[in-house]
Amino acid sequence: MARKQKFEGGTKNRIIEVGGKMFLENGFDGTGIRAVMDRVGADVGVFYYYFNTKDDLFNDVLDRIMEPYKPNFERLVEEAKAEPVRGLFGLFDYLQEAAIDFRAKYGENLHRSVRWSIRDHALETVEPYTEEIVSMIVENGAKPVMDIHTSAIYLAHAIGSCILSEDSAWVAVAKPQLMKSVEVLMGLNV
Repeated sequence: MARKQKFEGGTKNRIIEVGGKMFLENGFDGTGIRAVMDRVGADVGVFYYYFNTKDDLFNDVLDRIMEPYKPNFERLVEEAKAEPVRGLFGLFDYLQEAAIDFRAKYGENLHRSVRWSIRDHALETVEPYTEEIVSMIVENGAKPVMDIHTSAIYLAHAIGSCILSEDSAWVAVAKPQLMKSVEVLMGLNV
């Protein structure tokens, strides 16, 4: 049995960390496995010990980017039990705050293809939290125009995409209209 190459910082976490930095700066297509492993300081074979493809590494990088936000999403779902409609709006408010924070941290050097992938991954991450809150709203008597699952996906992607827009000034102006659309979709008394 072949032994895993030993080297400083050669863990899967180190590969994800280095790969993440390179994806953010160079984009998916501009980041090669060999370049990542050169920067890690290990042979390409070590990459394949942990990952099957570059896509697998990229997915782990996207998961790692979303990880710090999940506790807040979970907290918001828990808080939504008291006032689900307010909780749904709070979820979208937090999404906007997180996007502003993320852009401040990474915006200048973020490759656009990776920005799009992060946006899509963020929306997929928000879906189950949105669905939990939509279920609460329905339990409280709302009559959405679509089933719960479809409503959650629609809200997460439609409202979420608008909120994750790069133009925060536009989002501030459009936000009342976006929230009105949530009320209409959810069949709330508006």
